[in-house]
Amino acid sequence: MGVTHFLLLSTLCLAITAQDCGKPQPEANMHLRGDNILLETFPNGASVSFACDVGYMSSRGSPTIVCTDGTWSTIALICRKRNCGATDEIVNGDVEYPEGTEFGALLKVVCNTGFQPVGGSKEIRCEAQGWTGRLPSCEAVVCEPPPAVVGGRFNPVKDMYSYRDAITYSCQKDYTLVGQNIISCSDKGILTPDPPQCVTTVYCEEPDIKNAVWSGGARPPYKYKSLVIYKCNRGFIMEGEGSLTCQIDGKWSPAFPTCKDRLHPTDKPTPTGNGSNTHTVGIVVGVLVAVLAVVAGCYVWYRKKTSSHENYPDNVPTKDGEDLPLS
Repeated sequence: MGVTHFLLLSTLCLAITAQDCGKPQPEANMHLRGDNILLETFPNGASVSFACDVGYMSSRGSPTIVCTDGTWSTIALICRKRNCGATDEIVNGDVEYPEGTEFGALLKVVCNTGFQPVGGSKEIRCEAQGWTGRLPSCEAVVCEPPPAVVGGRFNPVKDMYSYRDAITYSCQKDYTLVGQNIISCSDKGILTPDPPQCVTTVYCEEPDIKNAVWSGGARPPYKYKSLVIYKCNRGFIMEGEGSLTCQIDGKWSPAFPTCKDRLHPTDKPTPTGNGSNTHTVGIVVGVLVAVLAVVAGCYVWYRKKTSSHENYPDNVPTKDGEDLPLS
């Protein structure tokens, strides 16, 4: 009876002194497995297991810990991001990994010049199961044929045009080509530049520039893009541009220049304000000075003549043969 009582008392003491454990806190990128996530306390000796979060994989260490007298054993499990690695290669292109190859990263498909991605997924991301989506293929760029041209034609005529294929345009008689006469299929699958047009031929009239003569360039008739060069006659100076180009609207561009007389300009600006008044006063003063000079001259001449008559009076006798001074 003594031994039995001792064992019962020992078991009771152990039950009283043993402590439960609270909910264990997981390390980064992991969580409790199963129904254990719903419990808040765990009895002494209980064990729980952890699992890596989605997108993470067990790198090393045991996923299980044990409660001993209210304390959990150390978590040895380490979870690292899943690495999807490199995908397959693609013909006529490359696969780039600007964000790396780990969980959550996006890859990028770059086709060679003259090729474009066709099919596949627009976004391919590294997920828990690996790269999701199908890689596109890089296929040769093609351009649709251009529309028909009224009053013109283009060559060669095809159902489809490949990258860098060129198309040449020409217009029929009495039509003028406006735009580039050669276009090509770009690496984007678009014909560039825009196809030209054939418009009814226009003519520009002979330039009428006063005091100027034709110096070079085209001769009549002047059609679209005809260029002429004019220069001023000798003694005149040009203001404006002497090179003129016939435009599609039948007008010359830029505006006609003017030829001005070097020695006798006719378009000097008229002085205004104080400058005009000063000029007028100067003219008046000049006229007054001239009048005073004339009056003074007349006065001097008159005084000299008067003096001569006073020196030789009319009643002074003369000797025979002696002449009197003329008055």
